[in-house]
Amino acid sequence: MTFGNLGNLGRITGALALVSLLSGCIGVKLTAQGAMVRQGTAESVASCELVGKVSSAIPSKTLNTLAPGKIQEQLIVLARNEAVSFGGNVIVPATPIQDGAQDFNVFRCR
Repeated sequence: MTFGNLGNLGRITGALALVSLLSGCIGVKLTAQGAMVRQGTAESVASCELVGKVSSAIPSKTLNTLAPGKIQEQLIVLARNEAVSFGGNVIVPATPIQDGAQDFNVFRCR
């Protein structure tokens, strides 16, 4: 490998690090599978099957940069994305938001 190639490698590595840093600031993206999961209420899941529980949390360094409404939005996106692994299609908050974290019950509704 020549020094010229190391320079290009350094620029590529730096660009990837910048993208990673910026993606942490932008927030969590809803996956295609997560988009199939909706947020419900205790009443709306009365006849559904409880299939699991997920815990969503935002890292404290990111938490300090988000408005309260954005915190809730990001926690819901995290829970919707994770609910898929349980085969669920509805999430319902199980706990209030505390220190950037919240638990959700995951249901499978027909």
